[in-house]
Amino acid sequence: MIAPNPNLLCKQAKLYYYDFLWGESSEVIPEFIVDHVAECQNCQEQIDQLKAVLSEVDGLEPEQRQVDSAIIHMLKLHFAYIGRPITCKTVRPFLPSLLDPALEIRIPTPITTHLDNCPQCSEDLETIRGLNLNRKQLRRLSQLFAERSTKDNVSCSQARAAILAVVMMVLRETNAEVLKHLCICPDCRKQLYQFRETVRGELLHAEAAPSKFPCEEVSATDIFDYVIPYGIDPSDDQYAKFRKSFTSHAAGCPKCLDKMQQLHDTVYGIAERDESEVVTIYHIDESAKVQALSETDNLYAGFPIGVEIVSREDEVTADVSTPIDDSGATLKQKVSTMNFRPLFKTAVAAAAVILIGVALFLSVPTARAVTIDEIYKALEKVKNVYIATIVPNNKEPIQERWISRTLNIHKIKTKDESVLWDLPNRVRRVKRLGANLAEVTPLSDELIVEVEKKMSGSLGLMPFYDISDIPADAEWSRITNDLSENIPKDIKGYDLTWVEKRYDGSIKLKKWRVFVDPGTNLPQRTEFYERIPTDNEYTLESVMVVEYLSDSEIQAVIKDSSF
Repeated sequence: MIAPNPNLLCKQAKLYYYDFLWGESSEVIPEFIVDHVAECQNCQEQIDQLKAVLSEVDGLEPEQRQVDSAIIHMLKLHFAYIGRPITCKTVRPFLPSLLDPALEIRIPTPITTHLDNCPQCSEDLETIRGLNLNRKQLRRLSQLFAERSTKDNVSCSQARAAILAVVMMVLRETNAEVLKHLCICPDCRKQLYQFRETVRGELLHAEAAPSKFPCEEVSATDIFDYVIPYGIDPSDDQYAKFRKSFTSHAAGCPKCLDKMQQLHDTVYGIAERDESEVVTIYHIDESAKVQALSETDNLYAGFPIGVEIVSREDEVTADVSTPIDDSGATLKQKVSTMNFRPLFKTAVAAAAVILIGVALFLSVPTARAVTIDEIYKALEKVKNVYIATIVPNNKEPIQERWISRTLNIHKIKTKDESVLWDLPNRVRRVKRLGANLAEVTPLSDELIVEVEKKMSGSLGLMPFYDISDIPADAEWSRITNDLSENIPKDIKGYDLTWVEKRYDGSIKLKKWRVFVDPGTNLPQRTEFYERIPTDNEYTLESVMVVEYLSDSEIQAVIKDSSF
């Protein structure tokens, strides 16, 4: 009788490590695997290591767990291609997600190893990076790339009837299904492009009055929703009313329309690009773990993997019985709603090997830190706040603001005047320095909407109105050196740094520093810095000091203002 190979049994047991942790019955785990693990110290140690890592994840704050869950789900989609030929078509839907800092993947996967070896896909990734899209736009672009050409409920004639409204950037006259059809139907998409080009040509030949609109500052982020309206629902677009000044200009501006045409060419140039000749196949190879980084030039040294590079002529035909290639539909789901439990068995085995062998599967913080997302969420719940803005070399604030979401009022005070935006009474009261009486002006609907926007979200305390607007390459870090003596010891400091690219080719380095109460996640003080690349140090531009008030304190402020 031939004795069983213990090494082979260990490899087979890896498929069931998660099942052991989840307490599955013997019906799920084969009896010979149960017997082997009971006697195998190696398997028991690896299961214990896996359990320790998962325990750390379970102990994280809900927001951090949600981020890790999203990363795990994305890894699941990547690892579903183990042992299968990876082509450009496979990789394309993953490109935008690779630019989302919240979904940073730090280990080689079947998708990232193709990028390492395919110049065309790497170039596509850098092209998308250069657009500086926000996270919502990256997500929608990923969904567009994953879209399969299937019949929908919109006919081409219905879609083409909406082309004028789309070119004029009046999306409210359409609906989500029509916009989707215009993005995925090649014929209708071509008609839309040609119509926009015709409008642009007519505007070029017309004698239009010079515009003061800063067309050179219009970015891909500004026009993306109107060029790629995939996933946009005009009936539920809460930001449409804030774009009227831009859309009314851009729809009649040949320069802005030309930028839209260029963006169209860029996005669909990637979507319709022919496959390259590079095909990669990613294998699990535990023998690779024994190679130290210094012993080899292999890009994946130290990782238990092997990457085979073949040409299209030698491409191995994938097993069509394995339902892996529906990742396009899967990618279109919100990754934050997924959890760890439903991983594919093949993905589980690979993830377990890499997790245990390299310990880079998850990024588990060593200490509790406040995330920038938590600050945004905390500010959304604030009822009343006082914000003083101070600039260097000035002891007194150049501006003071009192915002009350419960009373629906906003007061602004400068050295020359005080302004009270009284939304319940639909008036603005202005009291100038030295005057006894306030000037009262009725508020239009547009002004009320504008003031409500300033009173919503992050209250102007954050450097970006929405978290999705933060550049993809921005870095969030804890201040580890001692804080100023003026900052209480229980307050934590963080820096957000990013690069601002100007249209003239120049850049500025930006830094936003915030001091946060970790008990409430609310900022107590913010500092804004910037510098040019040739400078060694950042220059302080402004400071905001924040206090959170009660309703009675806000009412006392208004009463003392004699409005």
